[in-house]
Amino acid sequence: MRNISQLMASLMLLATQANNPLVGAAASAQGVPAAENSTFEVSLQTNTPEAIVITGQKKPDYDAEVLAPLRAAQAAEAAQKQAQAAAAARAKAAAVKARAVVAVVAAPVAGTHADWMRAAGIAESDFGYVDYIIDHESGWGVTKSNYSGSGAYGLGQALPASKMAKFGADYLTNPITQLKWANAYATGSYGSWAAAYSHWLSRHSW
Repeated sequence: MRNISQLMASLMLLATQANNPLVGAAASAQGVPAAENSTFEVSLQTNTPEAIVITGQKKPDYDAEVLAPLRAAQAAEAAQKQAQAAAAARAKAAAVKARAVVAVVAAPVAGTHADWMRAAGIAESDFGYVDYIIDHESGWGVTKSNYSGSGAYGLGQALPASKMAKFGADYLTNPITQLKWANAYATGSYGSWAAAYSHWLSRHSW
């Protein structure tokens, strides 16, 4: 009988505390969220002096629920950035390789420098200007690359070498194809070979 009376009294006390707004207000005044203080875990005990045991809400596992997901997200972000950096480095290396001019062994083209200029459509009155500029640009080296790494190539040091492609697919090895480009460049950029020569004397480049 005593145990039944104690059980009933405990249940009434629990109901009063759980539904009492003052409990939540008191918890808030102490800086504790009311939601955590108005939720209880209740268990009936038949083999203890206390008929009802009231325990507070179970606290979250901070390491498992907060720190572990945060660290996993940070690790994933770092791995993604590392992969992007590696991909950018590979792309840059590929671009540099694509710009590099591969050394080519030119097949001998019959004739003298004058024969080449004539075959390229250059007027004989300009041969002196052409010879001076080409000699100073490449030393008449058909496959000469600019050793400073600019990518300039051939007799007239076209930059990039692919500029000469419109005058022939053999622009990397054929001096006549290269001179055709040089002739178009001189007349198109300076108006004549004589003007290109004057520019070269003052600037040491064209």
